[in-house]
Amino acid sequence: MSEVRRSRSKGFVGFLFVAFMFLGLGVGILIGEVAPALFVGMGLGFLSMAILDAIIKEPAEEESEYERAVESYVGKGGFLGNIILALLGIGFILGGLSILTGFEIEWRILGGALIILLGIWFIILAMRAIASSKSS
Repeated sequence: MSEVRRSRSKGFVGFLFVAFMFLGLGVGILIGEVAPALFVGMGLGFLSMAILDAIIKEPAEEESEYERAVESYVGKGGFLGNIILALLGIGFILGGLSILTGFEIEWRILGGALIILLGIWFIILAMRAIASSKSS
């Protein structure tokens, strides 16, 4: 059985996030509701990343020390990683739609704090991966 890992083509899956973010931004500008449309676009980007990451399976190739370090801290885009991306996507979509429809979420502070913590978590993972690749 051949080992499955994140291939070079999987590296481009992240461009989907950026593409959907810009689509959401453009739609938001057109309808006069930038933030909610941007949230929906980001949510669709996260969902598309999770779905394509789960679908694309390619045989392992020789990987760099940096790629090994990133995979050791962030994971190989496995089931848990895809679930987290999908939940983020659903959360952003629901948040954007709730703003568009005028439905006020009572716990905005909690949601904002969770998103800030998520950003800090990504920064820590990136710093650990970079430090690990430099020490190898």
